[in-house]
Formats: sequence, structure tokens, C-alpha cells
Amino acid sequence: MARWEFEAIYKAFSRMVYWAAYGVTKSESDAGDVTQETFIRALKYADKLKDMEEAQIKAWLYRVCINLCMDNKRRLKREQLSDELPETAVENEAELPEVSVVNAEQRRMIRQAVEDLPDIYRETVMLHYFSGLQYGDIAAMQGVSEGTVKSRMARAKAKLAKALERR
Repeated sequence: MARWEFEAIYKAFSRMVYWAAYGVTKSESDAGDVTQETFIRALKYADKLKDMEEAQIKAWLYRVCINLCMDNKRRLKREQLSDELPETAVENEAELPEVSVVNAEQRRMIRQAVEDLPDIYRETVMLHYFSGLQYGDIAAMQGVSEGTVKSRMARAKAKLAKALERR
């Protein structure tokens, strides 16, 4: 794999790898570490990747990422305390402080509800909404049908709605 090919792969898939890692680790720093290690492995197996199609590369990176996350969990033998998702900057600086506080509270509640989802639902939600992947891509990466991904999303949305109603 030429340098420019690796850079293209990194540019195309680093966001997906990061959010997949974050979905498992619930930690920004751990997700960053796993993302870095995933792409180090991609360099190590460059000969293997150069003959793959885009969907195969995406699935390979996803599987390596998830395996690294699970290895870290087993090694630590304890549950990670969840860190918050990175805050998004206020897009309208003229926004009233009261509105900003309400929006920040809503974001915090949504983040907590997503983090409280069972792993399989949280991972699917993170890949779709935070990585911007389509259901077909998620299905290929997880080795399930697109219908299964849609079903998981529907269940996740129902659980999120119920959790947010309680709050």
C-alpha cells in the first residue's frame, strides 16, 4: 500500500473506527488509543489490504477495532466508567445563555441514555448517527442482515424514548 493509499483509507474510515471504539469503550481517550492501534495494524497488514475492496477494508478495520476494544476490556477486567461524548461547540454565539443551558442538559440526557443502552444497540446507534454509516454498511461490518440492523435501531429508538420519558 502506497503512502497516499493509506492516507486515503485513514481519511475515509478514521471517523467510523473512532465511533465504533467509543461505542464499546465509552471513553474518548480509549477510543483514540484503539483508533490509533487499529491503523497501526492496517499499516502492518498493508499487503493484505491493498487487494481488498472498499467494503472489505471497512469490515476489516471495524473487526480489528472491536477486537482491540474487547481485548482491552478483558485485560482491564473491570467496567470502564463512561466519559461524556465530546461536546459540540455552540454554533450560534448569540444564543441566549438560558437556551444554551437547556440544550446542554438535553445533550447530556441523550448521551447518558445512549450510553445506558445494551452494547449491541449502542454500537448500532453510534455507527449510524455518529459515524454516519448506512444500515447496509453496518450490516456488512457486523455480519448480520440489513433487516437485523433496522430491527436493532427500532429497538434502540424505543429504549431511548422510554429512557428519555423517565428523565
